[in-house]
Amino acid sequence: MAEPNYWQRLSRKRLSRRALLGAGATTALGGAAALAVGCSGGTGGDPKVTSNPNATPGPGGSITWGRPVSVGGIDPHVDLTGLDITTLLYPSLYSWAPGAELMIFNNLATALEMPEVTNFIFTLREGVRNAPVGGDHDGEDIDSEACKESFFRRGTSITAIDKRFPFKIAGSSDPAILRAALLTPDKYTFSFNMAEPFVPAVREMANATYAIMSPGVVEDAPRLQLGQNAFGSGPFMLEEFVGNERVVLKRNPDYFIPDRPYLDGITYVIITDNASLLAAFKNGQHDISGAILVREDFDRFDADPSITATRTASLFYPVVHLNVRREPFDDIRVREALNLSINRDRIIELAQSGEGQYSGPIQWPQVKWALPEERLNSFYKRDVAKAKQLMEAAGYADGFRDILIKTPRLPGINFINDIARIIVDSWKDINVNVQIDEVELGAYIGSVLLPGNFDMTFFPNLPYDEPDRPLSFYHSLGVTGSGNWTGYSNPTLDKLINAQSAEFDVEARQAIITEAQELILEEHGPQLTTTGGYQYSATRAYVHFPFASFGFSLDANIPLDSNPFGTDIWTEMT
Repeated sequence: MAEPNYWQRLSRKRLSRRALLGAGATTALGGAAALAVGCSGGTGGDPKVTSNPNATPGPGGSITWGRPVSVGGIDPHVDLTGLDITTLLYPSLYSWAPGAELMIFNNLATALEMPEVTNFIFTLREGVRNAPVGGDHDGEDIDSEACKESFFRRGTSITAIDKRFPFKIAGSSDPAILRAALLTPDKYTFSFNMAEPFVPAVREMANATYAIMSPGVVEDAPRLQLGQNAFGSGPFMLEEFVGNERVVLKRNPDYFIPDRPYLDGITYVIITDNASLLAAFKNGQHDISGAILVREDFDRFDADPSITATRTASLFYPVVHLNVRREPFDDIRVREALNLSINRDRIIELAQSGEGQYSGPIQWPQVKWALPEERLNSFYKRDVAKAKQLMEAAGYADGFRDILIKTPRLPGINFINDIARIIVDSWKDINVNVQIDEVELGAYIGSVLLPGNFDMTFFPNLPYDEPDRPLSFYHSLGVTGSGNWTGYSNPTLDKLINAQSAEFDVEARQAIITEAQELILEEHGPQLTTTGGYQYSATRAYVHFPFASFGFSLDANIPLDSNPFGTDIWTEMT
């Protein structure tokens, strides 16, 4: 049973078994993965088959799950585009209920003790072993050494987007210090003592990128080519990986939860043309639609008894990043002019089914931490006349051109470039003419974004419901913990962001976060935030998820006695 209050229990310096109320947050799935609530290769069936109200959960059957984007890789410590799949292949310490902000001890860890707010001592489940995939690492124990090696690999991965948590464990960015800080007092105890308090730590460890692998797999990772192969102990095993066509999973017969998972298999089918992906679901080829749906799709599916449709506020939102080391973006007047001239209402109308809202530094669905809607509506009100005055004052009365705004090329997620085009078109009203330059996703991350090799870039920030993550984009150290790719630095803001990440009192943390966001607004960058909308999803009614929402949502109704994701999905079509 969950104890009542995280901060109260921290003040008592003692935590124990069932659940722990965290400081905010939700799984940082890759942008593509967060949208991949869709297809797979199994039952298909009559699209008009409805659910049997008398049916009860049971084993057997396979489902097809549609996916709008290719899977670049399934190494959870390295790849972001396959995190929705790797959660089914590898375990984590525990699961997370984002709406309630609760840890759910249903995975490797059975208990957490914290003698101090910086001291984490996990008791691990015994008998968890690698699945029998047919290889040298079958049956290897998942124990404290596995946790240590996995945390170390995650914390030193070149492509890991956020290393601030590992740095805070070590008190340094030195890999040797991090390794020494990760402790294994015995086979089933994993612990570390952080160098400083970090409120988001509790949520961060349930992040899909903190998947646990056996030490043998970690050591042998280069040979095993984990981007295309999997050697885990999750509910499913990898049967086939063709990242741009399909990913086939089959049931792990040795999973540590008896009689789980229910499903014999899941097949993800990748179709990057959204119209074709939607048509495949409508024609009964997929059990779960991975298409990007609009409100009209939701309304139609919601009226169909053979389909279960869901609508949830999305934390997935796109922003413009400005390189403030370069002209003209080093001039705050230019940044303000660009901000004032973005037609956010048009984005909501055309790209978000008329249901979006303005987002500030923290996305609007994070109502606990975000600025009030009336404040955002006032601040982001479009004012072309004032924007022109600012451009003239900055010496750009005739605007500027020949600047590229770089975006990741994501076939299957067309709305990203749709929004980019709306923004670019709105800037023409102040004589700013920029061209969209699409870059292949891998090259975009490695050669454009992380090294700050851009004048302007536009991409969807990864969905996350812990306020520290969106704030980190404005910190001098950035979201990576090693430097802000925009070149932005503000010591006053750094102090506020640091302070909120160490503040366990909710009201005090809210006050700090509000002050930080107000300061960010007045800087007009380095991010120009836009709007956030809703996500719509659809699944055949004969496919049952263990709780109402299976998408990425703050209000997902996840029971505290639930099993890890995927284990309790079942189908009547066995």
